[in-house]
Amino acid sequence: MPKTKKVYICSNCGYESLKWAGKCPECGRWNSFEETEISASPKGKGRHENSAAPHLLSEIGEDAQERLNSGIGELDRVLGGGIFPASVVLIAGDPGIGKSTLLLQLSAALTKNNVSVLYVSGEESLQQVRNRAQRLGFGQVPLLLLAETELENILYQIEATKPELVVIDSIQSIFSREIGGAPGNVGQVRECASRLFRAAKESNRCLFLVGHITKDGGIAGPKLLEHTVDVVIYFEGDNLYQYRILRALKNRFGAANEMGLFQMEREGLKEVNNPSVLFLSDNRQSKTGSSVVCSFGGSRPILAEVQALVSRSNYGVPQRTVSGFDHRRLALLLAILEKHCGLTFGYLDVFIKIAGGLRIDDPGIDLGIAAAVYSSTRDEALPESSIFIGEIGLNGDIRPVTQLERRIGEAAKLGFKNIYIPQAGGLKISVQTPAGFRLREMKHISEIVRPLQN
Repeated sequence: MPKTKKVYICSNCGYESLKWAGKCPECGRWNSFEETEISASPKGKGRHENSAAPHLLSEIGEDAQERLNSGIGELDRVLGGGIFPASVVLIAGDPGIGKSTLLLQLSAALTKNNVSVLYVSGEESLQQVRNRAQRLGFGQVPLLLLAETELENILYQIEATKPELVVIDSIQSIFSREIGGAPGNVGQVRECASRLFRAAKESNRCLFLVGHITKDGGIAGPKLLEHTVDVVIYFEGDNLYQYRILRALKNRFGAANEMGLFQMEREGLKEVNNPSVLFLSDNRQSKTGSSVVCSFGGSRPILAEVQALVSRSNYGVPQRTVSGFDHRRLALLLAILEKHCGLTFGYLDVFIKIAGGLRIDDPGIDLGIAAAVYSSTRDEALPESSIFIGEIGLNGDIRPVTQLERRIGEAAKLGFKNIYIPQAGGLKISVQTPAGFRLREMKHISEIVRPLQN
């Protein structure tokens, strides 16, 4: 057995210490250190004649590597155009959100395209994986399956089968006998992920790791794997809704703010090519306290409905309830409306919801939220077929947003006629606009009364 030594590792940030401490000096979290055993390898001495030599940047030639098409368009979008060669991807999410389903669909799609894939299941038996594959409709695909949790055996099978892509489901279930502690602890997760990462890079294989979200909302360690891998993707969703969202938080080979959308059905995850239709009500008639906004998710605009309810409070302290965006942003918008629009919310409850369970962090929806709140407060409906795009500054100015032309184009394509936007000249709409289409520019939030009068 190799020699080991005991260390204490912070479960939040991965800070390593030789002695236990009540508070982590790196991240400041209390009682986060966990004792673990790691191999105590002797330090190398002298020169390493076989080590890699440095090269001049100008002398390094270009390496045009072709990405691997996964067969799932929304996943390719999030990855930046496909799977980059020898990349290590971490897909994280709550248990039961659909991570295993997505990766099983990915493995089957690649296998059908003559790409060798090894699917390692550390949490389910081979029969369970086969039953899911049959339910998804590809039970006869010649996909390599391995039910194993010991790291050394997994590495041996990878070298024996030599697949082009390896899926580890999940990294918390993998353990190494050379490392002390139970599977899933900080030391096991860090060392197992590190060895799998090194093996993938050395053999030029793609590697997908599944990481469950912990009770604290972190990934399997929780920040350890984010620093190790090339791509970090969060799989989000709500059990009450069918849709699932893939968000790229880190991507060394593409945009880090891309988003993909799926619907969970009995046959598996289905791609959603037009997300705006999913989050908009079929009834386009104007309603009190309802507005339509256009956010930008990655490389495409998404339209959503904002619903606001403002009512007299029956309690001492008025309620502020938000679903779908930052509640602190609501407090800021209410203060701006009080300052510049003559409204008073000191005795009113305010409830805001993004319809469909969608969560939006884009400041470009500020104007739509303010319009919905103003409409509900005045108990007057906004004009039919209208949409609001703009960020609101602290002084009440309507500020420009990114990708304004594409947002307007998406709204026009879906038949909206009244587009309220920040004041901006020289805009060109490349899509066909509906009859009666009109851009309505706004400079200040005090002009919010205009939509109610039109």
